[in-house]
Amino acid sequence: MTSATASPFSFPFNAFNADAFSGFFPESDSMSALARGAMEASTASTRASVKGMQDAGQTMMAHFKEQMSLSVETGKKLAEAGSIEDAMTIQTRFVKSAFENNLKGFSELSELYADTMREAFSPIARQAKKAAKSAKVA
Repeated sequence: MTSATASPFSFPFNAFNADAFSGFFPESDSMSALARGAMEASTASTRASVKGMQDAGQTMMAHFKEQMSLSVETGKKLAEAGSIEDAMTIQTRFVKSAFENNLKGFSELSELYADTMREAFSPIARQAKKAAKSAKVA
């Protein structure tokens, strides 16, 4: 019976074959590059998401400020109204301008969210294409 050299990395009964293992992973450097690329893509995606959410918050606050100033103006005009007809005209103008303001704000937000989604998913999509190409090669 021959004795193999004892090593902390040797496996009993020759169950582990290093050549076979390296055959399964011929390009370990490319695997680490893909993993690094995935982490970088994830980080870039997160940054784009955070920036988009900050922009959305600022846009919403600007919209709320505009809506509040419109409400305050309308309240002042209603207080100065001389008749019911004048008050109804002021109220009608307020409803119309508030509706238009809300519609404008919602369209701004939807465009902002769409841009954010595009920016957030583009690094991940690029990395997925790289991974698919390397999988085709292997």
